[in-house]
Amino acid sequence: MVVSIQNNLKVEIDIYYDYLQGFLTAEVEFPSEEEAKQFIKPDWLGEEIGYQELSNRKLAHMDEKLFKSKVSEEILVHNKKIIEKLLATKERYK
Repeated sequence: MVVSIQNNLKVEIDIYYDYLQGFLTAEVEFPSEEEAKQFIKPDWLGEEIGYQELSNRKLAHMDEKLFKSKVSEEILVHNKKIIEKLLATKERYK
């Protein structure tokens, strides 16, 4: 899913299923390093959780136990609210 945000930037959002249910990752690509440094993220984007620990490649090889040791229930609850809001918005604009 792609969501437009300020200054013509877009957020690419990956939503996961199975035991990763409720988890999402978001990536913003910037035209320049300067714009990346000046970026103020929207509140809904949440906290930086560390791309190195939870990259798509690492998630693909993680079992449920390891995943749950790295991602708190609080993050999953927060993400679920974001996912529901994003999906509702997407449905409205179809």
